[in-house]
Amino acid sequence: MKCKKCGAEIENGLMYCPSCGESIQLVPDYNVLEEELLSKVVEDKNKSKDDKFATGVYQIQEEAPAANTPSKTQPQPKAEPKVFTKKIKAFLLVACLLVAIIGVCMFIPYMGAHTYDNIMNQAVDAESNEQYAKALGYYEEAYEIDPTSFEVIYGLGRMYYMVKDYDDAIEMLYLALDSDPTNKKIYTYLLNALYANGDMDGISALLETSPSDEITEMINSYFLSAPTFNLAGGNYEEDLLIQITVSGDYKIFYTLNGKSPITTGKQYTKPIPLTEGTTEIKAVAQNDAGEYSDIVSATYTITYPEVEEPEEGTGEDVTIDVTN
Repeated sequence: MKCKKCGAEIENGLMYCPSCGESIQLVPDYNVLEEELLSKVVEDKNKSKDDKFATGVYQIQEEAPAANTPSKTQPQPKAEPKVFTKKIKAFLLVACLLVAIIGVCMFIPYMGAHTYDNIMNQAVDAESNEQYAKALGYYEEAYEIDPTSFEVIYGLGRMYYMVKDYDDAIEMLYLALDSDPTNKKIYTYLLNALYANGDMDGISALLETSPSDEITEMINSYFLSAPTFNLAGGNYEEDLLIQITVSGDYKIFYTLNGKSPITTGKQYTKPIPLTEGTTEIKAVAQNDAGEYSDIVSATYTITYPEVEEPEEGTGEDVTIDVTN
């Protein structure tokens, strides 16, 4: 750098000229030529920008005025997202397949467990364990599979009877009897169900169609017969021992004074002894349901025969020799 006053060379870092003592100007002198060049560059740049706006390269987008828009900004509805994307569709497809496979795996054992034979085995097991309501459910399920099966129909009749549904029991037992009319066990259940319902007419109808003497005797046992006496009423010359019997395991009540045995009778437990005189015996039988048979009666008159005494003065004297 040279000193502007004396032109002497000045080393860098000095603030005064070592020759003349003139202070050194650190800021370079203003150059007019450089200022003009800089102004020219700025002017050209502004002109280029104006040309771009004029040709539409830079266009200002003006917002169109909204018609009848409220003063407050209303929320715009959100666009619904696309739910069924490829991944979701694939996931749903896999899930449906898994559900179908699980359903098949569960359905096959279910069908195996609900076959006719399997259900009947469960019904028999429940009945043997005296689980009658449970057994009834199995028989009903088997009936839906095969409503013509004798073993199902008879099983339903038995189970309805055991749970005291006598109406349904009678219906099923009649159907079972159509298939096996000589089965004594079916008659037993049917007669008991009819008797429990108080249907004596139904029992009488069975008596008319009885297939054997054995079943006839069985049916007759459900009718409450009147008691019978071992001796008929009448006149006797000696003491009597009257026995009263009845067909069936029923109680017997009797009176010896001619009154009703239903209201004032004494229960018969052993033969009744009769002595001289007239006695009217009335008797009636009673079943476990408290029903009475017809009243029977018999009158017994016992008269001892007279003993004849020997006449006086007609006999001869008799001498009796008594020796040792």
